[in-house]
Amino acid sequence: MTPIPSRGSGAASGAGARTAAPGDDHDETTRRPPAVVVIGESVMDVIGDPAGNGSMTPGGSPLNVAVALGRLEVPVQFLTALGSDAYGDRILAHLHDAGADVVSAGPVGAGTPVATAKLAADGSAHYDLEFTWDLRPDVPVGEAGLLHAGSLALFLHPGAGRVAEILAAARRRGAVVSIDPNIRPSLLPPPREVRRLFEDLCAHADIVKLSDEDASWLYPDLAPGDLVGKLLGLGAALVGLTTGADGSLLASGDHRVRVPATPARVVDTIGAGDAYMAGLLYEIVERDLARSLRRPGGLPDDTLRSIGSFAARIAGVTVTRRGADPPRLSHLGSGVPRPDAPASMTQEAR
Repeated sequence: MTPIPSRGSGAASGAGARTAAPGDDHDETTRRPPAVVVIGESVMDVIGDPAGNGSMTPGGSPLNVAVALGRLEVPVQFLTALGSDAYGDRILAHLHDAGADVVSAGPVGAGTPVATAKLAADGSAHYDLEFTWDLRPDVPVGEAGLLHAGSLALFLHPGAGRVAEILAAARRRGAVVSIDPNIRPSLLPPPREVRRLFEDLCAHADIVKLSDEDASWLYPDLAPGDLVGKLLGLGAALVGLTTGADGSLLASGDHRVRVPATPARVVDTIGAGDAYMAGLLYEIVERDLARSLRRPGGLPDDTLRSIGSFAARIAGVTVTRRGADPPRLSHLGSGVPRPDAPASMTQEAR
C-alpha cells in the first residue's frame, strides 16, 4: 500500500504551490510530494442572492475539496482543467493561496467554465452551467497515497473515462481512492446511466461520500441503512452519508454511527458538503488510517464518530460564510466545537 505522508511530513504552502504542465522544467526538488491528489472540475461561480446582490467566487466540488485540504495544511495536488483566461487566472490564484499545487490538464484553447448560482432564502443554491469536461492523456498524476475525485468529472465524457482509468490505476498500486458523486441532475445523463458509472467507480473506491439528495436521485427506493450497505457491498470500505439537519451517517464493515451536525448560523450551504469531504480525508491522512480502512471489520465506532465529528466541524464553519470558504487549520480554535463534543446544526452540509 502506498504510504500517505501526514501534514507534519511537509504541508503545502502558498509559496511552494504552482501550476505544472508537460515539459515544465521547474526544479522538482522544490516541490513537496502530495499526500492527496484531487481530480475534477474548476468553475467560476457567479452567485446571486434573493436581494439582488451578486459576487464571483471559484467553485466546483473537487476544487472546493482541494482548497479545504490545502487550508487544513494537507499537501495536495489538484488535477483540473483551467482556461487561459481571467477566470482561470483567478481560480489558480485562489488555489495557490490555499496551498494547493495545480496541474491544469484541459484541452488547449478551452475556456474556464462559468456557473450561475442563485441562492434561495434558506441559503441553498441552484446552479446553471454549460460545461465540457476533458483531460489530456499526456499529463502525469502525482503518486500520492490518497486520490479523490468527484462530481461532474466522474460522469461527463470524454474526461470521465480518463478519471476512471486514473482511479483504477491508483487502486492497483495500493493507494486509497475516494469519490463523491455530488450530483448535478441538470448536467448529467439519465439516472440509470449515472448509477451504472457510479457503481463501476465504487468497485475501485475505498471511501464514498454522498448527500441524502444524491442518494435520493441515484437510489430513490433505498432507505439510508440499505444504501450504505449496498455501497459497502460494491467495494467501499467507508461510506459517509450527510443527512441535512440530522447530521451524517458513517458506515464501515459492520459498524454504523450517526454523527450529529455542528451548530451554526447558516449564511449559505455552498461548498459545505465539500468541506465535510475534506474533513474526512484530513482525518484519514492525519490518523494514518489507510491500512485500517481495509482490515476485516472496518473502522470501529469510536474512530467513525471522531472522524465524522471533525468533518462536521469543518462543514459547520463553512456554512457561516458566504460561498465556499472553508476554515484554515490555524482558525480552528476557541469558539469552534472540538471533534469529540459536537451538537446539532441548523442546516448540515449536503
